Amino acid sequence: MNIIVIGCGRMGQGIAITFALAGYDIKLIDIKKRSKNNFSKLLIKTNSGLSKILKILSNIKLIQKTKIKKILNKIEIIKFDENNNFINTANIIFECVPEKLNIKREVLNLISNQSNKKAIIASTTSTILSSDLAKFIKYPRRFLNAHWLNPPYLIPLIEISPCEKTSKDNIKNIQEIFISIGKVPIICKPSPGYIVPRIQSLAMNEAARILEEGTATAEDIDKSVIYGFGLRFAILGLLEFIDWGGIDTLNNASKYMSKAMKSKRFSAPNIVKDHIKKNNLGLSSESGFMNWKHIDVDKYQEEKLKNFVKIIKLLNIQPKIKV
Repeated sequence: MNIIVIGCGRMGQGIAITFALAGYDIKLIDIKKRSKNNFSKLLIKTNSGLSKILKILSNIKLIQKTKIKKILNKIEIIKFDENNNFINTANIIFECVPEKLNIKREVLNLISNQSNKKAIIASTTSTILSSDLAKFIKYPRRFLNAHWLNPPYLIPLIEISPCEKTSKDNIKNIQEIFISIGKVPIICKPSPGYIVPRIQSLAMNEAARILEEGTATAEDIDKSVIYGFGLRFAILGLLEFIDWGGIDTLNNASKYMSKAMKSKRFSAPNIVKDHIKKNNLGLSSESGFMNWKHIDVDKYQEEKLKNFVKIIKLLNIQPKIKV
């Protein structure tokens, strides 16, 4: 498998390390036009960045220190040259250039013209729609967006967003590759913010508003996320959590918050109201966002609580039990 990463920035380095850790030989490409002297400086900077990340991974016991050199040797940093044939022989090309449409247009045009038409081309944008970027690709059936979350060598999730013309085979192929290196790929349609950035932006803005209003200190707001909000949602998905507590509970809370805060941003969406009308309230009615009819709820809840205990023990924040 010939994998190429275009762009030597933080994401490009992170993806290169992820595949190198999984045993792949990776070409990390600097596509920007530079003088020989400037490329030499970039080479030193990029190698230093890669070494620093691997040293940290060694310090936190993810890899052995003796493996650092071997992993580094799997990443070849190359200056782009239109006469080189490496792009044409690539099976997968990850585009990791800055989040500017004009830069992505130029780079995607270039690599789609020089690559094999069977090669999968994946942007890694967190903001631009895959359907917009697909316009710059020759043979768009091979194009999709693969949004990695930082740091990519640690966070398992990858949001795959195909465009309308992306072939099912290419979606399946890249899913299988991601799974093979220990990632958790999910599929979403082209939509602003995809999934994680969309949810994340709301939560981060609300945290900033709470601080702005003087409701709590920055430290206590962050503690509420680390030891409450984030801890729960490491085990339960958001929709799963709504079903657990009851969709009607969310609706009641949303009505109160909308009125108290005088803001529609707390209003429940129509899907919540539709579920209530149909008496799909979650666990209590065996139907909500999830179908609970064929699930042993007692066993399910015990398993979730067991996972909570694992996390709180790992973080050394378990309750003090003296009986």
